[in-house]
Formats: sequence, C-alpha cells, structure tokens
Amino acid sequence: MNRLHVPPGLILFTLTILVGTLAAFRGELTESALTPFVVIAIAAIIIGEQLPIRLAQRVLTPLTTAPALGLILAPLMFGGQVPSAASVLAIIWLSMLFGALIRRLRGKSVVEGSLGARFLGMALTAVLARNIGIGDTTLIEWAYEDGTRRAVAAFALFAVAAVGGLFETVLEKAVIWLDEGGTLMGMVTDEMRPLAGVAAATASAGPLIAVAQPVLDWVAIPLLLLPVLMMYLAVQWVQDSRRDLEESVAALSRLPEVSGFSRTGHGRRVADVAVRIANVMGVEPEMCHRIERTALLHDLGHLGLREPLPGGRTLHASSRTQARIAETAVRIVGSASMFEELLPLLDQVRTPFRQSRELGEHIPLESRIVRVANAWDDITEGARSPRARQVALERLHLGLGYEYDPDVVAALEQVFVDEGVLVV
Repeated sequence: MNRLHVPPGLILFTLTILVGTLAAFRGELTESALTPFVVIAIAAIIIGEQLPIRLAQRVLTPLTTAPALGLILAPLMFGGQVPSAASVLAIIWLSMLFGALIRRLRGKSVVEGSLGARFLGMALTAVLARNIGIGDTTLIEWAYEDGTRRAVAAFALFAVAAVGGLFETVLEKAVIWLDEGGTLMGMVTDEMRPLAGVAAATASAGPLIAVAQPVLDWVAIPLLLLPVLMMYLAVQWVQDSRRDLEESVAALSRLPEVSGFSRTGHGRRVADVAVRIANVMGVEPEMCHRIERTALLHDLGHLGLREPLPGGRTLHASSRTQARIAETAVRIVGSASMFEELLPLLDQVRTPFRQSRELGEHIPLESRIVRVANAWDDITEGARSPRARQVALERLHLGLGYEYDPDVVAALEQVFVDEGVLVV
C-alpha cells in the first residue's frame, strides 16, 4: 500500500499559515497603524509578489523582501506605542497573502514553499529586532536611541536582516533536499555565489529604508527601492539571455537528428543521464550546466561525416572517425564565443580513460561523464527495460578503467539503483 506523500513545501506553507495567523490574532492593528509609510509598504509588498525571480532553484521576490524588512526595522509608532513583532508581521503576512491571491487570479503560479520560507525568514528578523531585549530595550529601541552610534546601529539592523535571509535560504533548500535528496549544507553553500549579489542588495535595502524613514517618511520606500528595481531588471535580462542561449543549444543539438546522423532524442537522453550522474557525484551547479551543454552538443560533429554511422552510434567508431567528429564539433561550436568554455570538453569526449592513467593526459570530468552517458544510450538505444539496463551496465564494466572512468560508471549505476530500477 502506497503512503500518501505530502510535499515538504506544502508542510512548510501550512506552518507559515499557523505562524501568520497567530501573528494576526496577537497583533494590535488599529487605524493608527495605517500611517503613510505602512500603506506604501503594503502596496510595495503586494506589487513585489507579482514580480518573482527564479534563480538557482529558488523563487526570490526582492521587491517584497526589501520593503517588508524596512517595515520590520523602522522606528514605527502605532498610537504612541512601539508595535510588537506580531503587529508588524500581521501586516506583512496579510499583504503577502493578498499579493499571492492577486497573482493566482492573474493565472500565475505561486510557489507556496518559497512564500513560506520568505515569511518565516522575516518572522525571525522581526523577533530578533522587536522581541529580543538588549538590556532593558529591544534592538529597535536601542538602534534609534539618541546615544547610539548610527553606524553601529545600521550594522546591527543589517545583521538581523541577514540572519533572516540565511534562515529563509536554509528552509527553502531543506524543502528541495527533502524532495530530491543530496546534501543540505552543500545545497546552501552552492547557491552562495549565484545569489550573493541579489541577497546582499535585498538585505541592505531593508535597513536603509528603515534608517531613512524618520527623515523621509514614506518617500524612503520608493526612493530606496529604485536600486533594487534596477537589479531586478538586470537579473531578468540575464535570465532572458540565458533562456535564449539554452534554446540555441537545444536547436543546435537537434541538427544531427533532423539530418539523419543521429537517433531521435539521443542528445537529450545523453544530457539527462549525464546530469543525473553529475548530481550523484555532487558536482557544483555551474559544472552541471557545462555537462548538460556538452552532452547536448557532443554529436554535432557527425555533420562532418560523409555517411552516417550505423544507428548514429559512436561506440564502435574508429579513433580516426571519433577525432573527425570532435574536430567538426569544435569548429562549429567555436564560431560562437559564448561557447568557448565548451571547446576542450567537446574535444575530450572521444578520449578513452586509459590515456589519463597511462599517459597522464588531463581529461575533464565533464567529458568523462558525457562519454559514459553517450555509451549508455548507444547500448540501450533509449530502452528502459531492466534487461536493457543490465546489459548496458555489463558492457560498460567491460571497458572499466580502459574506456570509461570507474567513478563515473559507479555513479551511473547508483543513479538507477537509487531510482529502484536496477538491482546490483
């Protein structure tokens, strides 16, 4: 009997609903809370929920997070009283929910796990800033006291914003880890480089809005959100360019197939297997992208042959033929500077592993992975039966250490063992 699988993201979102509802009940929201600064922050949060960024397997909304952090860290007064963390979080939670509802009504998707992680990260920042005492005062009260050095206060506000951002990252990566497996710490550290700029800009914009609020009031939000908006547009442009690049790679990879030099779907299957091998081996995301592109383009050199190889398979092709295929692929791909980093990888896919051991030749891991994935698909011809996979694995073991890297073959084996489709 199959157990009911509840997505981790849904569990996290359910927890978020409980926290948000608790904040809404415990918060003291009156008409005095609707100051111009709060109203503009609410509007910015709702608009920000319509403008997410998908980056490094995460959904980010910097135009939501920045004004929300500004609201949390600003020296607000509701009816002459400093609002509690619950009061501020209630405003943010209801604004985010309303923004998510509008997005759904517009026919757009809402990733509940990401929304939950985002709010819980803000909740941690709010608790640290408004509920945790420093002596007889909270961090917010201390930061805006007359005797507090403004530079130290600003750094403290940035620190609690960063802690909340890190907590959000860990929660969101934990959802992916529970769904896909892997190493949680590795997932968190792997995303530091691609997301460092976006995270730093967002985490710093919130405290800046907060410290500017006493002087600029509501104007601080649109004024200091402008750099975040510019960053958002720049990231979107890069994302669009990357999408165009991936579409170009996919179109190029189809040329050998439509010309009759390769089997239909071969390049895509090799890329899928290669990426799964890479994930088992724990390679970093950037290398994973190179592996996928190399796999998609590895058969492009077949276009330089006078006659197609039988079945388009390079498994039994002569060294001379494989060299010609590699040279043609490098010539074609080398005409585009954006693919320059792939040239040595494409050239080395043909190189048997023994040359690394016997001659000390450096064969990039990307090439070794694609070589094994290509051989796997050449043998199975896309068949998915347990028998076809068992035969393919036996054939690969015959070339272990000679044609193929034993570590890569072991990772390939682990891919199918983990999926429960192969028993060894």
